[in-house]
Amino acid sequence: MDISAICIHDGRLLRVIEDTEAYTLTMECKLPASGWSDDLVPRLLVFEDVCNYRICEGSIVGCPTLLGMKIIGERDGRTTLRLDTTAGYRELDCKAVKVVDHDRAA
Repeated sequence: MDISAICIHDGRLLRVIEDTEAYTLTMECKLPASGWSDDLVPRLLVFEDVCNYRICEGSIVGCPTLLGMKIIGERDGRTTLRLDTTAGYRELDCKAVKVVDHDRAA
């Protein structure tokens, strides 16, 4: 899995939606418009064929800021991703991840 084109640094994590029938996890975020931009735009991080979603974060005021995403392992056809945040980190095993534009008004 190649995640090098996904820029999440300094993005904000707003909400997480689990679809247990489709085995997807969707993170509603405000992410940088590009790798060189300070402007944040509504986007969805959609993780496919997910299992073992773990949240290892402490309490903070407001939404966690996303610091980075990296691959920390591979097993049984899934990739383990770690998303570092200002509150700690989140990990999940998935087969794919994509970024989708999102209109919060919709």
